[in-house]
Amino acid sequence: MTGKQPATCDLIVRNGHVLTMDAKRTVHLDGAIAIAGTRILAVGPTRDIEARYRAHRKIDAQGAPVHPGMIDGHYHAGLHLSRGSITDNPNPPTSEGGGGPGVFIRWINALTDEDEHASALMASVELVKNGFTGYVEAATAFSSDGVAEAAEAVGIRVSVSDCMLWDIVGGEPMAAEIPRAPCDAKRARDLLGAEVKKRGNGGDGLVRAHVGIYGLGSASIELTQEAKRIADKSGAVFHQHQNLMASDAAYDKGRFGKPALVQWAESGVLGPNVIFTHMNVLEDAEVEAIAQSGMGLVWHPGNFMYYGIAQQGRSRFPALHRRGTPIAFGTDVAKVWAFGELGFIAYLVSREWNDFVSSDALLEMFTLGGAHAMGASAELGSLEAGKRADIVIRTNDLPDAQPNVDVVRQLMLVSRTKSVDTVICNGEIVVRKGHLTRLDEAAVYAQAQASARRMAERAGIRLAPARSS
Repeated sequence: MTGKQPATCDLIVRNGHVLTMDAKRTVHLDGAIAIAGTRILAVGPTRDIEARYRAHRKIDAQGAPVHPGMIDGHYHAGLHLSRGSITDNPNPPTSEGGGGPGVFIRWINALTDEDEHASALMASVELVKNGFTGYVEAATAFSSDGVAEAAEAVGIRVSVSDCMLWDIVGGEPMAAEIPRAPCDAKRARDLLGAEVKKRGNGGDGLVRAHVGIYGLGSASIELTQEAKRIADKSGAVFHQHQNLMASDAAYDKGRFGKPALVQWAESGVLGPNVIFTHMNVLEDAEVEAIAQSGMGLVWHPGNFMYYGIAQQGRSRFPALHRRGTPIAFGTDVAKVWAFGELGFIAYLVSREWNDFVSSDALLEMFTLGGAHAMGASAELGSLEAGKRADIVIRTNDLPDAQPNVDVVRQLMLVSRTKSVDTVICNGEIVVRKGHLTRLDEAAVYAQAQASARRMAERAGIRLAPARSS
């Protein structure tokens, strides 16, 4: 024998500019990743990996960036197909079906399980084709099984939760207007944590669960404390909406006699396994409570601009990131943006106030931050031996990827999602050369279009007339 024979693996991704996102932020300029089953065996220079492993299949990244799969930290999958039906006019005429939260309530109440599945399926397709290997459903799925099945059909991850749990109408009037999710303390307590008990952390599969209540002034202190207790006991993360608008922050401050995050800190609700979404309006004392607690946040800078919140004060997210707060991006509802565009918007939101979020920080939020929001930091978010094989391979074969002298800046601020070529999730290639490997895209699109029209009719929304050529 002249030396140790190479071990066998299923797949090697070679010749990539590998952005590992490990603790040292290691970059391999000519790097490779060896994969066996659902996990990464090794990451390193291509020469070293190919000397150690013999693969059944190889993918040549041709020098393009390779990075961990991105994870969206907060998405209402059942609202995905409302894009285009619900107007983007902030002051719409009656002929457009009205605006404000009422139109979203009508859409939610019109949902059937069939249409929710179609919406989640289309969302999953858009996510994966834009370089996302998973998302956190925002605790509003009537049929968690349907949402889970949609993600599994595409081949990506999802974390689901119990649907719209609330025990106070209070600051969220919608809590009184959803017949399938009545505002009832007994219902909320009976269902709280049911998905976590059913699914846990998902094991080797794609579907996992988290503890979720709706938030935004719709939960008592007692219900919120119980959600945190269940999350602690089960080893899950706890999500809720918080401080979306100035009115939300004012409602909570009025009922507590102090800012909401101060109350939650004093009530024992905050901690490293807690993730709050939106957090657009924060007082200094709340910023301090967040930073001290170790909790995570989900940032939607698009909503911050869309709803005019940016006119009321600066975003606290850049400062919180500098203090070490884990931050993910959450697309919420894809109204006038696609998955992957929030990093660019966050950069501009920060610059508006003469602040700065680096491209490296944006990539961290999409990957490590997303993994934290899913409660899966030990498994996802970076390319390291032992972690799940969730990998995105880009292409440099487009003008938006040039001149590529600063690879991360080019990815985050210029080419963004346009350069996604191949996506691997849980060791399986689910997008190759920009196309799904599991599903007929045209069939998914046709199903989505038919569902959107059915939904608009049931919700009483008049669609814009087709434009003739």
